Amino acid sequence: MIRLPSRLQRKIKKSSDQGAVLVEFALLAPVLIMLALGVLEYGNAWHQTTSIERAVQMGGRSASAGGNGRFADFEALRAVDAVTRGLPGIKVDSVVIYNATGTDGTVPDNCRAASRSNLCNFYSGDQVRTTTPVGFTGGTSANPACSSSSWDRAWCPVSRPREEYNQTRIGVHVTATYKSVTNLLPVTVQIERYAVYEIEPCAVGHSRC
Repeated sequence: MIRLPSRLQRKIKKSSDQGAVLVEFALLAPVLIMLALGVLEYGNAWHQTTSIERAVQMGGRSASAGGNGRFADFEALRAVDAVTRGLPGIKVDSVVIYNATGTDGTVPDNCRAASRSNLCNFYSGDQVRTTTPVGFTGGTSANPACSSSSWDRAWCPVSRPREEYNQTRIGVHVTATYKSVTNLLPVTVQIERYAVYEIEPCAVGHSRC
């Protein structure tokens, strides 16, 4: 039996240990990478969900403050767009501004795809992203109204009660699509959130009350 010098034995053992470590790392690396990507994906999805919640809150507050002003919906859409524009993986599909008459305040089912007279205004994602006052036509500053082609004609803001004793509950419902950035989640996930506020009453003597 040939006995190697102790120094050579230690060198061979060290090389063997290093090789074992490399093999173990090669086996564990895919698992570690998947875990890291999973944390990134779910963290990003959770963050974007909270951003949508903040968007509906901002839109609801804006609609509430706008009350029966001619551009109440326009300002609400701008608030939603300001929060959601540029969010990684997020695309707003629609925004519904509606008369929240239900006990739970949720958007009526028949408002999820179209505007309904005296009930809701449905806005597509493209309208939200490109909204300008040009889409909200009709009337004058002295006599505001919604024209037959205005985006908010179905439930014209100027017709919304704003008296302190007859306040309207106004809801803002946002539907958005989250696209996976790592494909660990399904390719797309739909996010829906809504917020409901009472329209702020006018100050005493205000001409629009």
